[in-house]
Amino acid sequence: MFTKSAKTLSLSAVMSLSLAACGGGLEEPAMDAMNDGPSQLGVSEAAFSGNWTYSWGDTKMSSVDIGTSVGRTCFLTGIGGHLRPIGAYLYSGGTYPAMAGVRKAANGNYELYVQPEAGKHLIAYARCVNSSAGRIEVSWSTGEQSYSGDKVIAAAASNRQCFLQDVKNYAVPLKDSSGAIYSYGWAFDDKPNPDEVRVFNDGSYWKLTLKPGAHTYPVNIHATAVCLDINEFDGAWTWKAGDPGTAQLNLTSVSGATCGLNGLNGHFDAALGDWNDAVYITTSGSQFVLNMENGKRGWAACMK
Repeated sequence: MFTKSAKTLSLSAVMSLSLAACGGGLEEPAMDAMNDGPSQLGVSEAAFSGNWTYSWGDTKMSSVDIGTSVGRTCFLTGIGGHLRPIGAYLYSGGTYPAMAGVRKAANGNYELYVQPEAGKHLIAYARCVNSSAGRIEVSWSTGEQSYSGDKVIAAAASNRQCFLQDVKNYAVPLKDSSGAIYSYGWAFDDKPNPDEVRVFNDGSYWKLTLKPGAHTYPVNIHATAVCLDINEFDGAWTWKAGDPGTAQLNLTSVSGATCGLNGLNGHFDAALGDWNDAVYITTSGSQFVLNMENGKRGWAACMK
């Protein structure tokens, strides 16, 4: 799990729990890594009637239960680390995605999870609110995007807000003229041609889009997003860090507001142990801040 150089995870926590990572097998191909030690869940609770933040990072496939999905909705506030997929050289007959985010487990609870390549690390940040009103959860892939364009989620009502929930990055076999595999291509690894995952409001509809960079090879990205009813829209922002470099952008400071991640763009190939090489939202009192590093762009929105 965490190596000795790993960052201890907490987000100005009111309470901090040290938990053993949940086990589980690798996710099967769509068409997992491996140091032992304790993982930690960072958790805090704040306003919005019920409003919780979490973080989970590891160097192997692991997950942690973050509570019921009944009357609660959870969404991403950040991803960082290395999104290189696990290659077919490890598992005969298929490749496995690097992935991170929040999802519903078999028991119906939300779980925060990561699945990095061997010798790499991933970290996911999430926020949950105590409402499931109007909740819609959808998934999309670059394959579907190429045929059908952006995924239409729902009408762009004034009382609706959408966020990302997870991102999965699959390796794509590259074949020669005889059909033999000679290499693999994957997303979030091409610095001059960054890949992008984003949920956005075009004025008429909320949509989920997956935009590959201008690569000379194909990529296979999967992502999920969630929309829910809100009482108040408190703004939307985007910014990009220099490369190399860091950037912080103040979001809302409205009391009782909460913020989530609408999108990310860039290369996710962090050196092992660099837990800050990410796009993620933090708080200081009521001030929300979007943090980015090494050429990454983030999109964020806030609500009540």
